[in-house]
Amino acid sequence: MPHVVEAVTPGAAAQVDPARTPVVMLHASLSCRSQWDPLARKLAPRFHPLGLDLVGYGGDALPPPGPSFTIDDEVRHVQTRITASIGARRYHLVGHSYGGLVALRLAQRYPAQVVSLSVYEPVAFRLLPDEDPGHASVRDIAQRVQRHIGAGHNVDAAQAFVDYWNGGGYFASLPAPTRHAIARRAAKVVLDFQASQRWPAHTSELRAIAAPTLVLVGNEGQAVTQRIAGRIVSAIGDCRLRACDAGHLGPIAAPAIVNPWIEAFIDECERGAHRAAPAIATA
Repeated sequence: MPHVVEAVTPGAAAQVDPARTPVVMLHASLSCRSQWDPLARKLAPRFHPLGLDLVGYGGDALPPPGPSFTIDDEVRHVQTRITASIGARRYHLVGHSYGGLVALRLAQRYPAQVVSLSVYEPVAFRLLPDEDPGHASVRDIAQRVQRHIGAGHNVDAAQAFVDYWNGGGYFASLPAPTRHAIARRAAKVVLDFQASQRWPAHTSELRAIAAPTLVLVGNEGQAVTQRIAGRIVSAIGDCRLRACDAGHLGPIAAPAIVNPWIEAFIDECERGAHRAAPAIATA
């Protein structure tokens, strides 16, 4: 399947149709920008879809291992590519899982550029209270992945991570080429966990997000992501929460269920017709 947009050429901004607002899309851990191709095809007649690979994914090099990687390292990487592709133009922003966390930080740091924000189960683990059992489960899977990577067992690391989010046996059910592609990216998950366990430290850090925001959760996945979503909604002034009949991999495994919510929200915000809505509703 072709990638959505290659966004690395400094002169690319001049090639963007000024009549179509860009939509920047950030993928989940162990994925790449082409996960958003179905959404991009839907948006392309009206918008300029721009899928970006996060650090260490797609064709991007993995940074050296170490404890210093943060969400702001990821944001700098993404913002550089956004600027190279569309300059200072305003854009709609979409993110999934770890990419959703990066999208939250982008919207917080660059509020003047973000027209709307749509995130599916962003992994903002630090928002959970100290006594939340989610902390223990996240630390456990992060440590397991790190041990496997340290031993050079990338396939075991990928399997542990994927099955944590999607249930035992899910990784084994994937086609062999998909399993191999995921395993090649597994080392970056260690850094993704580092970044997601450091920011945001408190819901107050999200209050600077001014863009109308859609938070999507899957009602077939981990309950921890639903608790995180509730805290995000309580922090962002203009925010609505929707539940989809999907798991954590919803945008990848069930795009026909998830993507229409995102597409409709972007259309609404583009028309300037965004209206206050109840914080919680169920699809």
